[in-house]
Amino acid sequence: MNLILVELRKTVDTRAARWLLAVVAALTVAAPLLQGGRAFPAAAAAAQLPVSILLPVLAVLAVTAEWSQRTALTTFALVPDRRRVMLAKLAAVTVLGLAAAGFALGVAAVVAGGVDVAVAGQLALVDVTTMWCGFGFGLLLLGSAGAVAAYYVVPIGWAAAGRLVPALEPAARWLDLSRTRGPLDAAGVTADEWARFAASAALWVALPILLGLVRATRAEIR
Repeated sequence: MNLILVELRKTVDTRAARWLLAVVAALTVAAPLLQGGRAFPAAAAAAQLPVSILLPVLAVLAVTAEWSQRTALTTFALVPDRRRVMLAKLAAVTVLGLAAAGFALGVAAVVAGGVDVAVAGQLALVDVTTMWCGFGFGLLLLGSAGAVAAYYVVPIGWAAAGRLVPALEPAARWLDLSRTRGPLDAAGVTADEWARFAASAALWVALPILLGLVRATRAEIR
């Protein structure tokens, strides 16, 4: 638990992180008000959007900062088991995602005057999933600029290809996370929609994290 708290503090206790959190908080409050929808699902989807788009940058930096700022040697000297450190970072990122989701859903509840528990749970899952996705890209690349760029460019490129190339459309319906997460903005998600979301999450979240853990535990520290 102490290691998780340390990693959580390291993630948010920088000037850049504080500015990003402030911007996300401001946009989270403004989005449902500007969107104008008073039903909880619409307000929650609007409030959650800044969280899912911008906050994963912190998940990327939670990993890559160790290498880009050259603090990995100190970190791994104090805790030689790199997997333990990486899992603590993942737990810290999860806590941050859940806290941000709670804030966004609270704003939506105030705007809408009520809460749809099912939709709230689904959107919290989306927020955590996007944080894990950013974390996975950070683990794979271990460089801040490249990982942040890849996190945004690669999924967007795949989504565009899936919509523009007819031959890729069947695969994109299952493996485009930006598309499969869409139904979770509302109640009544079907079993097929859950299966598509799980398949895309396996590609964009589980696989990068697993491969990244292998790389991070073997990467040379300079």
